[in-house]
Amino acid sequence: MVRWMIVLIVVLLAGFFVYVKMNNQMPEGLGVTDGQLKPCSSAPNCVSTQADQTDDVHYADPVVYSGGRQDMQLRIEAYMLRQGAKLVDNSLGYAHFEVESDIVGYIDDIEFYLPESDSVVHIRSSSRIGYSDFGVNRDRVRQIQNLLVD
Repeated sequence: MVRWMIVLIVVLLAGFFVYVKMNNQMPEGLGVTDGQLKPCSSAPNCVSTQADQTDDVHYADPVVYSGGRQDMQLRIEAYMLRQGAKLVDNSLGYAHFEVESDIVGYIDDIEFYLPESDSVVHIRSSSRIGYSDFGVNRDRVRQIQNLLVD
């Protein structure tokens, strides 16, 4: 009986990791379109400074900064790379990173948009799979906001 339980647990774990690996593909529609980052889905695993301000689940305040846009973007990129994030795409005013969880291998997409016309940083942090992220993306956005406000 114990032997079968061990086999069942191993099979379930293997299946779970295969599921995560197969479904961790980059979502379509990332980037900036008409001045907007991709909207969050209804799942509570995404936080965006461009979500509706009345949406307590998804909305976070954008970061207002002084100084140059390029300097702010370099500061963001240096911070994210120090955190172990992988830079996927960047151009002046936009950066996209992937952050992979240590144990399970979940991948989150973190995007930054710095419009040329405003001294503001918009952030979108979203899990690729799963429904809840246990507040990981909101915590990440808070840490970034705290870094950038100083």
